[in-house]
Amino acid sequence: MKNLSILKRYPFWMLGILLLCSCDVVQELILSEPPSSAADPAPIRVTMIYPDDCIGDSGYCDTLHFGVKRAEAELGIHLNEVIGNESDPVLTEMLFREAAQNSDLIITAGFQMGAPLSRVAADFPDVKFAIVDVPLDLPNVAGLNYKANEGSFLVGAIAGLKSATGQIGYIGGVDVPLLREFEAGYVAGVHAVNPDAVVSIEYISEDIGGFNQPDKAKEIAFTQYASGVDVIYTAAGGSGIGVLQAAQAEGKYVIWVDSNGNHLAPGTVLTSMVKQIENSVYSVIDETINGTFMGGIRYLGLADGGVDYALDEHNRSELSDEIIATVESLKAKIIAGEIVVPNEVSLPR
Repeated sequence: MKNLSILKRYPFWMLGILLLCSCDVVQELILSEPPSSAADPAPIRVTMIYPDDCIGDSGYCDTLHFGVKRAEAELGIHLNEVIGNESDPVLTEMLFREAAQNSDLIITAGFQMGAPLSRVAADFPDVKFAIVDVPLDLPNVAGLNYKANEGSFLVGAIAGLKSATGQIGYIGGVDVPLLREFEAGYVAGVHAVNPDAVVSIEYISEDIGGFNQPDKAKEIAFTQYASGVDVIYTAAGGSGIGVLQAAQAEGKYVIWVDSNGNHLAPGTVLTSMVKQIENSVYSVIDETINGTFMGGIRYLGLADGGVDYALDEHNRSELSDEIIATVESLKAKIIAGEIVVPNEVSLPR
């Protein structure tokens, strides 16, 4: 060791110094161990594969983006963000395989990404994966799912209490089981507080293109508003902006989804059904760093803060104390198990 080599080269000179001054500092300099110079472990490599070019949608993809960027800033990860193509499963699988070559954790989202991810995850058992809104039960895949029906129940109750006409709308992006969970909870919430309300249900598309057709969403919303609907809940990804524009033009209400969109148009956005995707993404990265990552299906609901309705300075003036009290009472009953929210639609609609 460097400090001890001084003693070997000049033993009598160093002894003389100690005898003359009995200096504790010098003794510490000569006899103490130097601090460890072990290098810090390399940061984990995280790849975020978005379903499409959707960052900036004020919804689903932005919550993913905020989660990984917060982890980059606070946890020091090495982050790679990739724009996927949800309409091309072959290309999607290629992106997953390429990422698996140089990633410790791969994150993605959306039902359309589930099949290609499951194939790749099976071929790369040492790589960890996380996917939002897909119940994949694989040892190296964390399926991050939310009880959207519970959150949708609460915003449905708000719509039912706020509507002046008793005519309420729902516009989904794609008619698939995941979006029907939103519909089922929403309709149940409306009817829990307003049994006579009529809920108009429409989906933009039968395929994933429905998440990226704001003009078509706007057209559907205009039709619903013209028929007497005064509140529309949109669960349509990037298409939701079309519903928002129609609501602003008609002076009606829209309910946002996935993230808190109350600020987008105060006085028009009645509330938002929030899924805590940002926190889940951050947490699964932290688990990977700490060695506590666990594969399998997770479901987060009202009881654990996974979903909720948004109340803030942008929409507080639109919701009376009575409405808030009623919704909070319903929320408590769901958490206590006194209300079981359906997650499947009743057919015929």
